[in-house]
Amino acid sequence: MGSTLFSLTALAMASAPRAGALPLYASREGKTCVSCHFDPNGGGMRNDFGFLYCKNRHGLDTEAKWANVTVDPRLNEWVSIGVDTRLLYIASHLSGGSTLATSTFLPMQGQLNVALTPHDYLTMVMSRGITIDPDEFQARELYGLIHGLPHGLYAKLGRFRLPFGLRQDDHTSYVRVPFFLPYDSQKDDAGLEVGAAGSRYFGQLSFTNGSGTISPERAQTLAGKVGMSGKRLGGGVSGFHQYRELLRTTQDRWGLYAMSTWQKFTAIGEYAGGTQEAPLGGTKNLWAAFAEVDYRVARGINVRGKLDYLEPNRGVSGDLYRRWLIEADVAPVPFTEAKLSFRDHHEELLGNYQEYLVQFFFPF
Repeated sequence: MGSTLFSLTALAMASAPRAGALPLYASREGKTCVSCHFDPNGGGMRNDFGFLYCKNRHGLDTEAKWANVTVDPRLNEWVSIGVDTRLLYIASHLSGGSTLATSTFLPMQGQLNVALTPHDYLTMVMSRGITIDPDEFQARELYGLIHGLPHGLYAKLGRFRLPFGLRQDDHTSYVRVPFFLPYDSQKDDAGLEVGAAGSRYFGQLSFTNGSGTISPERAQTLAGKVGMSGKRLGGGVSGFHQYRELLRTTQDRWGLYAMSTWQKFTAIGEYAGGTQEAPLGGTKNLWAAFAEVDYRVARGINVRGKLDYLEPNRGVSGDLYRRWLIEADVAPVPFTEAKLSFRDHHEELLGNYQEYLVQFFFPF
């Protein structure tokens, strides 16, 4: 069981998260993802405002202590760069166990981001990451973004992540893992996306291959999301549909999320469900959810409690996944963050076990 636990833990952690797209900060400031990122769906390369927000340790005003930090990610008027580095230490043990089943360091992220803006209506974005798993997967996004159109309209063409659900920093949350989604939410897909992204409202629709490269099947993957932002209340709905011709399987997912900030408290939750139809397995219904509460102790210090829940097949008993999580985020200086995390897993198919994580993140 110990080796199995290690393999599953390493697999779950293997895919590197993209540069932090946190719903927490969107709720605190009442802004949409495009306020901080080039990608209207959030994550990846930060724009000028996002860079300053990161430099200010997640605050809108500049601290006097760090006023002399004047570094600029812009090489010139039309080229910007960014670098994100993440290292994780993880330890875990079975419930009641006296020794650690896992104790290892994992280079989670080493990513170079480049944005080229030749004029006000076009930005080309590239993200290239290090190889971090046995399959030699590399985080690679490369797309052209046509923007600056009336009513916030845009078009994105190339390789990008799908617009479904909340893009959490925690990619192991059950609503984001391959146990629930029919695709890897950390990997890019190839196709196009159109939508509108403003300061309060957004809508996105993508049409893709279902993989980040050329596919032997016809492109039949659709994903979309619409929502609004606000400190007191923000939320959205999302949907996903995919048909695989070779396997003759149909995958449908939908999700609903909401978040709200009151003074130093922020509450975030998402509920998602779906069906899988296959010739051999028939129809399978599944659902997942998470709820979390964050408290801002001070600038650069945040504590969090979170619950994850997953039922991968509602027609079968004995397959529930539950996880309780307690975390602290600390940003002692600009461009330096540490996350301390305790996770208590109760998973009927895998058993009960606890994880202790320390994550070091250097976003630039």
